[in-house]
Amino acid sequence: MSPTDSDDFDEFVETYRQASAAIVTGDSRPVLELFSERDDVTLANPLGPPRRGRAEVEKATSAAAANFTGGSGWFEEVSSYHTADLGYTVELEHFDVQLAGSEKPASTTLRVTTVFRRETDSWKVVHRHADPITTARAVETILDA
Repeated sequence: MSPTDSDDFDEFVETYRQASAAIVTGDSRPVLELFSERDDVTLANPLGPPRRGRAEVEKATSAAAANFTGGSGWFEEVSSYHTADLGYTVELEHFDVQLAGSEKPASTTLRVTTVFRRETDSWKVVHRHADPITTARAVETILDA
């Protein structure tokens, strides 16, 4: 892997972070432009079940963005790795948000794993999993009632 490959991946991850932060302004378009158009693209966001396929990912991402009218975010990288054609990041995403229909500001942090794949001549997001688990929990908290 050449330094150019690494720079290319790192630049894409930074572009993806900036696009992801637009979600909390109510705009899903920037991040959706970075997702794969292929049928195997998947999304597991904290607001619903896993989605597969471009149309389902678009629908879930747009619905998530509709919850927000403003905000900003920052990203805390836990781990990142890539080869010439596949990579991932594990991060904590921190957001200060304005919920639609509310005047009270709020904050949230998500634990996020994102998988990237080189498609043709650019990187694309092929999977994103985000959830609010950012601290240790008792095993009982994951059991079905």
